Amino acid sequence: MRMAWVAFLIGAMATQVLGGPHLVLYSQGLALVEETRSFELSTEGTLRLDRIPHQVLLDSLTLDGVTVLSLVSTLPNRITPDGLIGEIVQVVSGGETIKGRLISANEDVLVLATDAGLVTLNGYQKLIAPLPERKSVEVAYRTEEPGTRELLLRYLTRGLSWQAHYRAVLGEDDFTLVGLAELRNDTGVGYSGARVDLIAGQVYTPAGAGVTPVVRALAPSMAPEARPSQAYEYHRYSLPQAVDLPPGTVFVPYLVTSLPYERVYRFRGGPVETVLKFVNSDSPLPAGEVTVYDEGGSLFIGSASIGHTPVGEEVALTIGVAFDLTGERTQVFHVGLGEDLYRDTYRVVIRSAKDEPVVVEDWETFSGSWQITHSSLPFEQVDAHTVKFLLEVPAGGEAELTYTVEWRY
Repeated sequence: MRMAWVAFLIGAMATQVLGGPHLVLYSQGLALVEETRSFELSTEGTLRLDRIPHQVLLDSLTLDGVTVLSLVSTLPNRITPDGLIGEIVQVVSGGETIKGRLISANEDVLVLATDAGLVTLNGYQKLIAPLPERKSVEVAYRTEEPGTRELLLRYLTRGLSWQAHYRAVLGEDDFTLVGLAELRNDTGVGYSGARVDLIAGQVYTPAGAGVTPVVRALAPSMAPEARPSQAYEYHRYSLPQAVDLPPGTVFVPYLVTSLPYERVYRFRGGPVETVLKFVNSDSPLPAGEVTVYDEGGSLFIGSASIGHTPVGEEVALTIGVAFDLTGERTQVFHVGLGEDLYRDTYRVVIRSAKDEPVVVEDWETFSGSWQITHSSLPFEQVDAHTVKFLLEVPAGGEAELTYTVEWRY
């Protein structure tokens, strides 16, 4: 039986990947990979799966169509010095650490290309090399259907993930929102012609973390749009076109929509900020950064981040500070009323150098239990600790608000 396994292993080492893989990417640095591969199967034996990412979660690997008896992970031959030729390594020799690209390795003699030139080391104590990015997995199996078979390989791996980015271009009443998916591949394994699903939502993943690579490519900006669908308690965006995902980062447009918006000014005690408000009336928006442009896209005017935003939720993007508006808040009265109760009076003044009148929202926040006993303007309670006043500021003038609040810790 042992000889039969060895003989079969020699013939089974070369496997063929059929068609494009299917990648389900999560923003937490994880992906579910599905590939169909062709094998020559005996009744039982061992298959060698090549091109497996080093960050694979081995306990997640399955091979549909056979009974898996065991899984053994093996590192490639590059872990020996001659297999590291071309890599950046660190060599400890004579108490000194030398870093460079390994040019040759012959027994105990190493040649490194360093910043100072070629260095030949005759004998060394330690060689430190980067961890291999891919490995092989040997699968002991049994099947009742020998012959040429196509089997579905499925595994979870770190080093594959995605993140949403948005580009908003303002019009007179509406703005165009383009969603870009940043697909990150730090596995060392390239995936060609992949069908890609993007999962939006907070998914708890196994322990460990991936690494962010550098940007390698930019996809065309007019790719077909992906529409979301429900995936358990999350949302799935299935990209309508196949994607080549080499090591690095690819940006792929996945969402285009137009939404009405409102520009408001908001004062919270510091500078008067510019805020864009809109209601997400089209489709779920995964969390990401929004860069905002005006004048048809030729003027960048600010950026802000959004969390996962379902349909119907209001979004406020604070993108910058209004140059011609200033605000000032002053405490004009404070007294203790006993039993940890206090009374404060504040004056808020908004000044404008604009040529037209504007409305500024003044947001006031209180701690503990509180009650506004007097105010010169009406207010709206935003939440348990925040109220909002609207100050109508004339062109080149100022508006004032006074209010009194009683509060206790």
